Amino acid sequence: MPDLFGNVVPVDGTDALKPVIINDFLKRKELSFVNPRNGKNYHRHYAIMPQGGVAVIDVGKYVDGNFVYATVGINLSGNQYQPYIVIGCHHKEFSDINLIANMVKQSLNWALAGTNTTVKLVACHKPIAWEKDILHSYMKGMDNRMFNPMNVFGYEMLEERFEEIGKSKGRPRKSINIDDYLPKAMRQKIKDWLHEETDQYQYPIDMMRAIRVLFELEIIKRPTYEAFVREFDKEQQIAPSTYNSYMNLNNNPYEHDATYASMKADARRKFLLDSV
Repeated sequence: MPDLFGNVVPVDGTDALKPVIINDFLKRKELSFVNPRNGKNYHRHYAIMPQGGVAVIDVGKYVDGNFVYATVGINLSGNQYQPYIVIGCHHKEFSDINLIANMVKQSLNWALAGTNTTVKLVACHKPIAWEKDILHSYMKGMDNRMFNPMNVFGYEMLEERFEEIGKSKGRPRKSINIDDYLPKAMRQKIKDWLHEETDQYQYPIDMMRAIRVLFELEIIKRPTYEAFVREFDKEQQIAPSTYNSYMNLNNNPYEHDATYASMKADARRKFLLDSV
């Protein structure tokens, strides 16, 4: 931000990035935020941990259980150019460049709240050898790792913490094994109940009750279509689009279904009370 006389104040890239990382490390914002423009929830994950004022993040949203994102390089080191952000690649479902840029700006400013620092993105129209520059800055940061300012609160602990967050809050796995979506402590009990409530049915509205109940109650993670049909041998009875529709909690095909309500109560008694 300019000083009182309108002069550009040089940016110390690492100092600008540091409060963002500390904010994330303390999990005050859970690495997710709401875009005020459309009210939707977005998330970010670190693809490359910060080194020497450089970081790479994935910014995006969850669509039907899959993380649709853009990979964004942040170079605040000032080794060769002014601090800049580059959109390296993105999913075809997340191709609005202006929206991606807005998400990056929002995610940084949300984490910088209270630091008297804000990010403003301006389109760059000059050529920048950003791949070489980011690599050079990152390698320099690796060489100087022991002097990394992140060490003021324990860089090694920071790295471990983000690994832990990645395991507990991270991207859904695309396993075709139903076991990977069930809690280990009750896995067999849940599978037995699911088969009891699913195997006998041939129509989607009947066969999907049990799996949706457990997902809605957050007893299990959301299984992929492949994991579901493989476990219950239902590939000929339900299409992927139908499965995704029934597993979408924004839809409520069982709103007035007494059987569904009874099944949900049964699942609470069997699985939630047991875990208290």
